[in-house]
Amino acid sequence: MAPKRKTGAASKAMKTMKAATKAMKRQTAAPKKAAKAKKVVKVAAKLLQKPIRIGFLIGKDTDLVEDEKYVGDASYMSDMPDKYRVDPESKEYVKNCAEGTKGFAHADVAIPWYIHKKFGDEIQVDMIFPEEITLRRLKSNLCNYVIGYDVINSIFEGQKRFKEVTKAFTDSGNIVPSYDFQDFIYIKSKYMEACMKAGVPMAPTIFAKKGKRTPAKLLAEIKERGWKTFVMKQSMMAFSLGFCKLTVEKCEQDESILSDYFNDYADCPEYVVQEAIEGFTRNWETRVFWFNGKFLYAIANKAAVSTEDGKEVIVTGDDIPAEFLENAKRIGEQALKILPQLKTPTGQPIDMTLIRTDIGCSDSQIFDKNTNWDPNAKTFFLNEIEYGGTTYFIRHLKEDWIPRWGELYLNKSKEIFDKMSEAKAKEDEKKKKQKKSVAVKKKPAKK
Repeated sequence: MAPKRKTGAASKAMKTMKAATKAMKRQTAAPKKAAKAKKVVKVAAKLLQKPIRIGFLIGKDTDLVEDEKYVGDASYMSDMPDKYRVDPESKEYVKNCAEGTKGFAHADVAIPWYIHKKFGDEIQVDMIFPEEITLRRLKSNLCNYVIGYDVINSIFEGQKRFKEVTKAFTDSGNIVPSYDFQDFIYIKSKYMEACMKAGVPMAPTIFAKKGKRTPAKLLAEIKERGWKTFVMKQSMMAFSLGFCKLTVEKCEQDESILSDYFNDYADCPEYVVQEAIEGFTRNWETRVFWFNGKFLYAIANKAAVSTEDGKEVIVTGDDIPAEFLENAKRIGEQALKILPQLKTPTGQPIDMTLIRTDIGCSDSQIFDKNTNWDPNAKTFFLNEIEYGGTTYFIRHLKEDWIPRWGELYLNKSKEIFDKMSEAKAKEDEKKKKQKKSVAVKKKPAKK
């Protein structure tokens, strides 16, 4: 099954939110205790042998590569089993469809298959379907990259599945990036507050956390800040479920607007409430891709409500206005600095894997009493941070990025392997010296 938004997904997701909220409380209630309880990941000796065995958690249905827009050579996928392709209508993997159904490959399978074809003598690729995620499967690999399916997808499959995936991710200790890092992104207040503290520009924001919020309290906070219009979105959510744009005037006139929202999404761990930025939809939102902390490429999109033909517009490369690209890179670099240090499964620091920073633009008045943006100038701000399972936009690019992505994941795997192997060698040498020292002490003295 390819993860997708199904009928009843919102209702099922909200039930699953109860488990997500409990998990968040456990992580924030006693950080010192959690730090002491952090387990040491033990790696089987066979995993520190070559070829390196690497897992890729797949599960995309919105990031086509086998598409007429794709400028690269897709011939390397000619012998890829059809089971990895997705039916565009049902959004199911072909293996789960009627015989003869034609499917197409997305970025999450195209990249690891490229590695398999081009670097198979160095990397043994394990492409893991969502339903195949188990602790045993994850532990059979040196590490597992989140490139498609993640914990957020599991929320739409019910509370039981969410718990299973979360446990597998945390117990394996070899998900890249780690579950702790993922949680830093999932619970938006964590990275957003870190960005605000670091001076990264962001839209005026209020976090309404479960157990500490009421419709009346939130509306009072919004009015106290001076907002006229605001948007509401959620942590631990996807597919824009729970997103809405509201006005203070209408919420005052009809109290049920907010109270219904609170009832419908009662189990959400936190609402992210922001003053609506009028210029956001009429300007380019620039999405910048980073790997190892270095700029790769960017795409810019303009919302359908702002275009003449009513369709979303996506541009890349030198079609992105320089002002938007340079400011997006500038703010993205600032945001990267607040991210937790990425580490190998056994704790050695490594450079960051894929991060995407989405940058918006304001060009008119905002009303937040604590914010002083010039209404007559463009102000660029961080809208969101995403990581490995995000959309790569491969088919929209002017160059073929599949080979480059393949090389990036190849080299990252080698980096992880080398650092873990070096640490293991040092640990073995230390144990050898300690054993020798003990043996010398036990040796009887000469008479």
